[in-house]
Amino acid sequence: MQTKVILIFLFSSFIFSNFACDDNLDEIIPDVLVDIEFNLNLPQYNDLNFVMGAVKIDGCGYKKNGVIVFRLNESEILAFDATCPNHIDINASVNLDSNSSGTATCPHCGKVYSLVRYGYPDEGYPLKWYKVIKNGDYVRVYN
Repeated sequence: MQTKVILIFLFSSFIFSNFACDDNLDEIIPDVLVDIEFNLNLPQYNDLNFVMGAVKIDGCGYKKNGVIVFRLNESEILAFDATCPNHIDINASVNLDSNSSGTATCPHCGKVYSLVRYGYPDEGYPLKWYKVIKNGDYVRVYN
């Protein structure tokens, strides 16, 4: 009887631990400290004053690949690590597309990430998200 209980416990632990790992599938990009503050009135952030506007802040995020900040609508600003989840080993940074479509493309694999769809491509892993707080004209991006 005691052997059956131990076997059931071990089997249950194995099953639950495998399901618990599924929650981390979207965390391809390792955590690094990100804490950026800026004023929307500065010229380099002017695009964020318009819906679908985006800027890439270089020199921060994972491997200093940058952070993309995107104005989804009047009240919501999103931020993503610019590192392509498919190429973390070669230091690949996605670039904002210039057609104001709310997308960013990896120059190595050509994968297009939709910022409107919260950094998800058509298939595969999304861009890593960062938290955003907007207080008046000031924005803070952090983790």
